[in-house]
Amino acid sequence: MAWKLTAVAGVTALAATSLIIAVGFVMRTPSNQGVMLILDRTELYSGQHTLKYTIVNNLEEPISFGAAYDVQMLRDGDWVSVEWMKDRVWIMVLYTLRSGESFSGLAELAEDVEPGRYRLVKEVTAENTGRKITLTAEFEVLN
Repeated sequence: MAWKLTAVAGVTALAATSLIIAVGFVMRTPSNQGVMLILDRTELYSGQHTLKYTIVNNLEEPISFGAAYDVQMLRDGDWVSVEWMKDRVWIMVLYTLRSGESFSGLAELAEDVEPGRYRLVKEVTAENTGRKITLTAEFEVLN
């Protein structure tokens, strides 16, 4: 019977530790006035061309946004839109997230994306105030 209690205590401690680690990650995630843009990973390797992103609305009001996003590369200290994003065509859609809701989507990179530091840029609008919010999340493409 003692081993069962020890096993349960060990699992409980592991679950509590996992929760603390997960909460710590969320607390360190960059946010912009109550809205967060989170990537499923911060490093991509050769042959990887898709990122999953999640927008989380922690504002007291709904936000809205379209399908469009930008990918920028850090060049000589400045963020510059990559060439392969300039001719991108977007569907006309409007997503709305109430307070506490989230949305996940996929960002596609070019097949020949070069190694370097990048960021995903997403524009959202706070619906009650009309305030535009620019969200960014950085990632790196490695060889």
